[in-house]
Amino acid sequence: MKSTVAAIAGTALVLLATQAAAEGSGRARVVPALLPAAPAILETAAVPISAERFAIELGRARQDGRALPAIQRLVAPARSFKPIEKLAFVQATVNRQVKWMSDTTLWGRHDYWATAAETLQKGAGDMEDRAIVKMQALRALGFGQEDLFLTMARDKVGGPMTVLTARVNGRYYILDDSGAAPFDSEKRRREFSPLMSFGLAGAWMHVGKTLINSVRIAAAGK
Repeated sequence: MKSTVAAIAGTALVLLATQAAAEGSGRARVVPALLPAAPAILETAAVPISAERFAIELGRARQDGRALPAIQRLVAPARSFKPIEKLAFVQATVNRQVKWMSDTTLWGRHDYWATAAETLQKGAGDMEDRAIVKMQALRALGFGQEDLFLTMARDKVGGPMTVLTARVNGRYYILDDSGAAPFDSEKRRREFSPLMSFGLAGAWMHVGKTLINSVRIAAAGK
């Protein structure tokens, strides 16, 4: 994961430098990362990336599971809940129903992002698989595809992780693999650091304000 993050970070820097140079020359342009759909978790700049390395996995993750009988049964009790209550319900239910199991044990592969259907059929999966089921379950409960993201992150307590991020009224809630209740990212600003996010229609690298300012200063000085 470290080498992948480093490579994509390089791409993000190039994109930021290009934008900074355009601003400095008076040719400022609209950047997709600044549009409302981009997941600006903890006020990061969400820089669009191609994420070709994850294309096959993302294809499975994005496979629509809303009509699956297993998904419909899973979400049935929560249909009348408020959005935050739906997050808590899906977090608790998926973590309880889907037993944690490594990809090596389950699929005989080092890394495999299963579809929601595959995970529910097995009744087991790792953190990516659980996050994918949560994404499809929340879609079935009415969440828009523009507000759900698979986020790779670092956490001072849990280490590297993949979580589901849900945007509700402009705030970002994290559904992790710990079994704990979803948390508002703002309340764990010192511990939680998003790296990359994958939505149903895009992928982004998260870049902090300090790095953005440094790139802009360097570009302006050329």
